Amino acid sequence: GSAPPVQRTLFQAVSGVHVLRGMSKQANKGKADDPVQADIKRWTGAIEELSKKAPGHVAPYVKKAAPALATVAVYFVMSLPYMGKAICIAHDAIQTLPEKAIYAGLGFLVCFFGGIFPATIAAVEAWRVCGGKEAVDCVKTLWAEWLKVQAANKADEKSATGKAGEKQESPQELILRKSQIVLEALEPDAVSHGIVGLYTGWIGVLAILKIEFAKTVTLGGRIGDEVYTYVQTYEAAVSEMVPDNLRKWVPICMRYAVKSVAISIAWLLQRGVSAVHSAIRGGRVFGAYLVDFLHEKKIVTFTSDQSYYDELIGWAVAATGLLFQVSLGFGLPFPLNLLLLPVQLLETFIRWSVSMV
Repeated sequence: GSAPPVQRTLFQAVSGVHVLRGMSKQANKGKADDPVQADIKRWTGAIEELSKKAPGHVAPYVKKAAPALATVAVYFVMSLPYMGKAICIAHDAIQTLPEKAIYAGLGFLVCFFGGIFPATIAAVEAWRVCGGKEAVDCVKTLWAEWLKVQAANKADEKSATGKAGEKQESPQELILRKSQIVLEALEPDAVSHGIVGLYTGWIGVLAILKIEFAKTVTLGGRIGDEVYTYVQTYEAAVSEMVPDNLRKWVPICMRYAVKSVAISIAWLLQRGVSAVHSAIRGGRVFGAYLVDFLHEKKIVTFTSDQSYYDELIGWAVAATGLLFQVSLGFGLPFPLNLLLLPVQLLETFIRWSVSMV
């Protein structure tokens, strides 16, 4: 069978990263001092040092994964300023748009992507109920604190560059120094307020989603229980293929595997229901706000309450949005799957939180 959309997208993204890294290595060939590679090397040493504190059976794997984790961490930190700038530009652009145009656009997006991201859209709606404005303030507070850390880290890097001739510090000394920089730069009260505010809002969102998707989770659980009664008969055969010291894990692993598949099936059914519901709702919102926006701009002489044009537009867009989602199998084609990869990861995390937590 074909891989899930998120796995396919991750595979494409990782393949793209490998290609870009290969091109980067060719471009940087001959350069003795590459600051990015130097950062990756330092992060690798720090992660390897931290792996010594991990449990004995986990430490070897953490050490082996250290270069990959360090690469991801370095490039993620490098991308944060650009991500923040992009978010600010998008926020400023949205602020300049008319309110009715914004709501019409949101209705259009819900109409075409409601069945692909049902949990994310429901979470956004629940977040508004649970204090969306307060959450935005918490994010701004944490972002301001992060900028302080970045400024302190840059100052430290300049100081470290000036001492390049001195003895190179060990990974453990690097961890201690960086930790001290972070602790000195941050304001404890501001960080605590931001984290507690976001956590409280997320707990409220999770409670609402658990109620909203209770039928989906229950259906997945029931399907899993019924299927497991048949799969259970093969536990002995599977146990024969597993070493004696690991056979005790076979029942619980099979149970969770069956439950995961069953919940995935239940969410697939929920996608179909959400696609129909979101297409109708998004289409009606789009039609109503579009007509009101055109009336506001003196393009038409009637409002959404004075004609049936908003309903005709709404149902036409709803049908188009539903067919669009069904034709894609509630997945995303390339390059949308790469552009919306963060949203896909968020969707997966929300589903897991609702189904498993």
